[in-house]
Amino acid sequence: MNKNDFIISLKRTLMRIYRLDLFHFHDNKISIENILRVIYAVMVIDTVILLVFSYKINYSTNNLDKEVKFRVSPGKHFQQIADELEKEGVINNAFYFKIAAKLKNQDDKIISRTYIFKPGLNNNEVLDILTNPALHFTVKFTVLEGSTIRQIAKSVENKLNLDPDKFIAETKNDSLIAVLGLDTKIPSLEGFLYPDTYKVPLDITEKELVELLFSEFEKKVAGQNDVYSRNPVKLLKVITLASIVQGETQIDSEMPVIAGVYTNRLSKRMKLEADPTVQYALPDGPKARLMKSDLKVKSPYNTYLNYGLPPGPINNPGIKAIEAALSPEKNDFLFFVATGKGGHTFTKTYQEHLKAVEEYKKNVKQK
Repeated sequence: MNKNDFIISLKRTLMRIYRLDLFHFHDNKISIENILRVIYAVMVIDTVILLVFSYKINYSTNNLDKEVKFRVSPGKHFQQIADELEKEGVINNAFYFKIAAKLKNQDDKIISRTYIFKPGLNNNEVLDILTNPALHFTVKFTVLEGSTIRQIAKSVENKLNLDPDKFIAETKNDSLIAVLGLDTKIPSLEGFLYPDTYKVPLDITEKELVELLFSEFEKKVAGQNDVYSRNPVKLLKVITLASIVQGETQIDSEMPVIAGVYTNRLSKRMKLEADPTVQYALPDGPKARLMKSDLKVKSPYNTYLNYGLPPGPINNPGIKAIEAALSPEKNDFLFFVATGKGGHTFTKTYQEHLKAVEEYKKNVKQK
């Protein structure tokens, strides 16, 4: 083959591979030097394209503006996982993600579990998360002091995506109630789910969550006080009183005083007339403000109608309220009312109480 034939053959090959007709070859007398220049240019273009493609496959980050919770169910095909990741915004392009997984030989190593993906992750990072058996995903879950089971159930649904009805059902677990020695005395674990901030596994179930909150109560409260193992009835009374105290105030220093007030009323066989117990008794409670008609709601929890403590706790009290119920302040107070400026005014007689009520009304009007 002579020089001209070689150039023609090379030109045809390049045109087939690189579509070099874009470079306008109009004669066969092009030099080897020019062809090499074209080859170099094409190689540079190919390299740039390859780099861009490689970047999109491996390092292009997602555009999330917040964390996304994502569940990989057992038996789900990788292609379906990739498509769902793209739909949720965890990855930008399922096609590039599939190539990255194939190149890293990770497309068949996805672990079925629940994940949390943060903004700014690239395909490689997402794949590493999906295939790392050492990772343990947890999420913070807070039970506020004074929360009822119904309120916790709403938080369970919003924060953990669990079934609130199943959670409530699990709080009626007979075996856990029996651990307290109260299996014939309370209908649920209201009062015995410890308020705190927990790190819970993303895959936690309703039952496991109830068991976690209950075990923390055993550890922080029951295990620290002999009323638990020696006298379950006393434990019930303590936690019930603590829940009322918790419902009345969030000020730690007031809690022993309020516990003392209610202890005094109980000893004198006075009705407790505690608003939080009425709130608990209301079918659609709690309300922002109680009406006089609410005080007449028929319920064993309504301490405006019934003497003594209600049959069980009305919320899940914190440790300060429990300590106050265990050691009420010894005082002569029988009444208290909010000041309207924060805190409460404590009084010994009904006449003093009425004056404190008028002062409260005056402060509210001034606000």
